[in-house]
Amino acid sequence: MIKQCILSASALLMGVFSSSLLAHEGHEHDSVVAQLQVTHAQVREFLPATKASVGYFSIENHSNVPATLTRATIDGLGRVEIHEHVHADGMMKMQKVESLLIKAHQQLDFKPGSYHLMVFEPQEPLKVGQERKLTLYFEDGNRVFTNAKVVSLASQAEPVKASKDHSHH
Repeated sequence: MIKQCILSASALLMGVFSSSLLAHEGHEHDSVVAQLQVTHAQVREFLPATKASVGYFSIENHSNVPATLTRATIDGLGRVEIHEHVHADGMMKMQKVESLLIKAHQQLDFKPGSYHLMVFEPQEPLKVGQERKLTLYFEDGNRVFTNAKVVSLASQAEPVKASKDHSHH
């Protein structure tokens, strides 16, 4: 009986370890992959009678290779777009960005008057104090995960002590 339990446990452990290895097959962690860190992620609650809101964060590329951000998602929101403010013909306007290069050892701040996330189509109301999973997708297949704190318009100017927990794959 004990021998059978040991054999069963060994088979189970072998299955767990071999599936972990398969999950990383063809996936390397080396100097070619950009090492990215996201901090201060926040999304503003939707104001009454509005169909869009905004998200901000800082992203830093700690590696020697550039990274190209191609899209973002936030749990519970149907659509998230990367936007920037530009000056054209003496006017400031906002436009969608299809991709954004983050150079080696560069930090980009998504903030008012600059790059930012436009968020649309909430599946349920965003409530101040909630955290929503923010996923950033990169051209090389890398993804960065963090939590974006839901903030009010009044508190948005204050620094957010967001989770620094993130991962990339």
